[in-house]
Amino acid sequence: MLHTPGRSRKGGSIDLNGYRKDRTIDVSGETSLLLTAGSFVLFFVSAAAVLLVFTLVTGTDSFTFTASGPTDILPILALVLLVLLVGVLHEGLHALAYLLLHRRPVFGRGRKVLLLYCSCSADGAYTRDESVFVLTLPFVLITALGLGAIVLAPAWGIAALVLVPLNAAGSAADLYAAATLLRSPAESLVLEEGGAMTLFVPE
Repeated sequence: MLHTPGRSRKGGSIDLNGYRKDRTIDVSGETSLLLTAGSFVLFFVSAAAVLLVFTLVTGTDSFTFTASGPTDILPILALVLLVLLVGVLHEGLHALAYLLLHRRPVFGRGRKVLLLYCSCSADGAYTRDESVFVLTLPFVLITALGLGAIVLAPAWGIAALVLVPLNAAGSAADLYAAATLLRSPAESLVLEEGGAMTLFVPE
């Protein structure tokens, strides 16, 4: 029987009495290799989807760029900036999700093989739905904003053709964890410690 202090969205403590440990969600080793493959799949599938939307909205499947003034290069500058900062934007949205749950997010950074990465976490206990909310917010929001930009401002929507696929690729681990949690009972709880997630299910 376990008791771990934490706070739900409503601010009450979460008691793990009556729950048993089911699994720890691990994204290292063989799982990491599968997620790398999943990242490539997500990138190309989302790129194809965004390109299809762009083609349907603009009626063109080719791209031209002309600059008649300084303001015309703003979308290109925005594109370059977004490519450089897509990881920061992604983790920033995780932080927003934590803040909406009245948690204090902590940022980190590191390197895995040749890749640099940044992270955001907030230790504590969460309901299953709270964890899914935190995990999926960057993917859902950035995708929605990218598609919205294509519809409302096609010139700026060009940035979405790069931003959305890059973010989707970076969301592979988040989506894997969210899918794992959604296969558990709705009453399940998640303990987050040091970026690792341990799932507890009702006994």
